[in-house]
Amino acid sequence: MLEFIKGTLIKKEEAKAVVEVLGLGFDISTPLSTYCNLPEEGQKCKLWTVLYPSDKGLSLYGFSTPQEKEIFTLLLKTPHLGPRKALAVVSHFTLGDLWQALEEQDMERFKKVPGIGQKMAERLMVELKDKIPQMTGMKAKPHITAPWESTLISALANLGYTKGEVKMAMDKATLEPQMGEEEMIRRCLKVLGGHIG
Repeated sequence: MLEFIKGTLIKKEEAKAVVEVLGLGFDISTPLSTYCNLPEEGQKCKLWTVLYPSDKGLSLYGFSTPQEKEIFTLLLKTPHLGPRKALAVVSHFTLGDLWQALEEQDMERFKKVPGIGQKMAERLMVELKDKIPQMTGMKAKPHITAPWESTLISALANLGYTKGEVKMAMDKATLEPQMGEEEMIRRCLKVLGGHIG
């Protein structure tokens, strides 16, 4: 019904964006991954949208890519999950991360998502196991990021750095899988502050 919205980004926060289209301001809930990809306020943006009806009325959810929207739509079909938790899953996982967790039956990664307990993690494993590989356009296993990468990008984005700046810092900071997240963030901040590289 409402495939996407294209207009001027009036306001952006970690969990939502306000986009003006023809004098109307749309309040759109977004995952963290989309927030990281939004332009500066006042610039044009396009969000792929899902209009979700509930007892409280209509809610609008927006995503930076059609793929994120498709994952969200798929998650909504999971019994008792709901849009808020589905949005948290999209914030926590890239498609590659999600594929990897399902292949490895890594229940603990699902339980790290806010609001996802043991029973819901088990349900997601069952519901998504055969559906993720069938998503439109997926002919091969997607690129899988390191498990800590999305967390690191999110943490540094919250400090005001762009995704491009974070990627550059990660490339230069000589990160190792065995490092803790705090050490990785510290090293990236040194690069971003000009102390390394």
